[in-house]
Amino acid sequence: MSKRIIIAIIAILALQAHALDVNNTAGTLADRVSDLNVTSLTVTGTMNAEDFYFIADQLHKLTTVDLTNVNVVSCRTADRHYWQQDFAAGELPAGSFGGKTVQNVKLPSSLKWIGKAAFAGCSALAKVTFPTTLDSIGDYAFAACSALKTVTLPASVKKVGRGAFMRCTALTALQVASSSQLQQIDATALMDCPALTTVKLGNALQSMGERSLAGTGVTELDLSSSNRLNELGDWAVVLTPVVQAKLPSSVKNVGKGAFMYDSALDRITLGGNVPELSDYLFAGTGLNALDMTGVRTLGDYALYNIDQMSVVELPATVTWLGTRSMAGMIGMTAITSNATEVPALGENVWQGVAQNRVPLTVPSSSSALYQEADQWKEFLFDAGWLKGDVNLDGEVNIADVNVIVRIIQGTEYDEGTLMRADVNEDGEINIADINAIIKIIMTGGANAPAHINVNDRLHLDDVDMRPGEVRTLAVTLDNAANYSALQCDITLPDGLTLVESKADRNHTGETNDVDEVTSRTVLYSAKSLSFDSEAAVFTITVRADNALANESQIVLSNIVLADDDDAAWYADICTAQVRNSTGIEDLSAMADRVWVEGHTLCIDTRHEGTAQVSAMNGITRSIELTTGINRQELEAGFYVVVLNGKSHKIAIK
Repeated sequence: MSKRIIIAIIAILALQAHALDVNNTAGTLADRVSDLNVTSLTVTGTMNAEDFYFIADQLHKLTTVDLTNVNVVSCRTADRHYWQQDFAAGELPAGSFGGKTVQNVKLPSSLKWIGKAAFAGCSALAKVTFPTTLDSIGDYAFAACSALKTVTLPASVKKVGRGAFMRCTALTALQVASSSQLQQIDATALMDCPALTTVKLGNALQSMGERSLAGTGVTELDLSSSNRLNELGDWAVVLTPVVQAKLPSSVKNVGKGAFMYDSALDRITLGGNVPELSDYLFAGTGLNALDMTGVRTLGDYALYNIDQMSVVELPATVTWLGTRSMAGMIGMTAITSNATEVPALGENVWQGVAQNRVPLTVPSSSSALYQEADQWKEFLFDAGWLKGDVNLDGEVNIADVNVIVRIIQGTEYDEGTLMRADVNEDGEINIADINAIIKIIMTGGANAPAHINVNDRLHLDDVDMRPGEVRTLAVTLDNAANYSALQCDITLPDGLTLVESKADRNHTGETNDVDEVTSRTVLYSAKSLSFDSEAAVFTITVRADNALANESQIVLSNIVLADDDDAAWYADICTAQVRNSTGIEDLSAMADRVWVEGHTLCIDTRHEGTAQVSAMNGITRSIELTTGINRQELEAGFYVVVLNGKSHKIAIK
């Protein structure tokens, strides 16, 4: 026989010598194991605490233990172990394998309880087979088992004790079997397990203790199916990379600092029945939104330094905001409080927040109370602006378009202006918001105020036209100041049809019908370029037909000029005479002129007579005329003036 074969046989025999099968009677294991260097131990029969403490004290080289067919019986030991002398049946005694080199353990099939620190410090333990009878895992039972990678608890387990798996640095997953009865995860049970990313705790869970998941690697915590869970302990998920968390509606208490400094956390569902955001609860997280339905109080520093959240909405139930509860929320652009009674405040609730730039929306019945209350009164109370009124001047017009243009170009504005500039409320400020404002401007109700506050004005030359003729007319600007945008209404007389309105080459233009007789045009520059006073700011192309009177008017009204300081300037109306060049032989008609000055209808005639004035609502009145200029005050609206058999369409603004 070769020397190599002999060495192999000796090695096998040596291994066999360190593998031992024992049929034991409780309390006699010390008498049945003579080789204290045994590495693999299989026991059948019965065992009690005396046998387990023999293993703890004497068998220091065990790597594999199979106790599947052992029945653990009760006993009273002569000496105290972990301050305990009486041990129940089905109990794995405290410290049984603590600090041992065991790698693979199969626990008794009838085991009910794993005692305190039973496997604590077993740094080589990689696999544990749990029995389906197991009821609870004691405090620190598997603490610092740094080779343990996955744990699947049987459905029978109801409790995981304090620190049971803490500092299991290789642990990646802890989950329970289907139909789990797990009700309680005690404090620090999984603390400081940085590799732990998968946690599935079942539907029966009722409480998770203090720091139970602190320092783990959990990125998604979905407890929404645990509909009996009522408590998440203090600091429960602190200092983890959790990105989103979902709590069930059964949760009533989320402990102090539970998610503190979880900087990746940007979404959480609280379930709607949490009455208090406890002290430090979300401090330093990355939350960008939070539904606080049902919340009554915010603890001290509850939302401290959450700088990603732009919009905060407090529910009607809120009564108290603690000291610095929202301090450092520098990304806040708007806040709403739905509470009709002004919530009481701790100290420096919004320290570091530029409150005077953040609009506060409150119930209208309580607005005066909020504006008088300490700290609350520092907010911007302008949430009642008109939709589209970006520059907050009380009107929606082309000046508001100019503000959005400059925001798109990169000009910096305060948070309140940026909020109002998001006209379509999609979270972005872009051309879509310009379109949204233009849509508002183009509605019939969006008219410029009647007051005139600038001498600059538009100009349109008088024109002679024949029926069937198409003419393009230039609208120029007589201005002392620079303007980069404008809007106006174009009212044409009977017999003229608007074919086209066109902006100059530096501006974008849009024209829509406001009603049957008026079109509205807006012009703005995407580069904020001013109008050229030497050229036409826009042109209108019109077509004449046989209904055109010998003397008619084109009226440009509701003229708004916008400058680069976000201001709107209102110019006087512009009128141009239109003559039907085929009717010059009608001398009596040619002598009549009809025009508008402000709210006044002006009729210049060489003959005494009567003019019929018909409003768009069908009401007609007669005006007795004398030779010369006749003036008649009219209410705002559109009218048809019939004089000497000819019709004149006018607009009173």
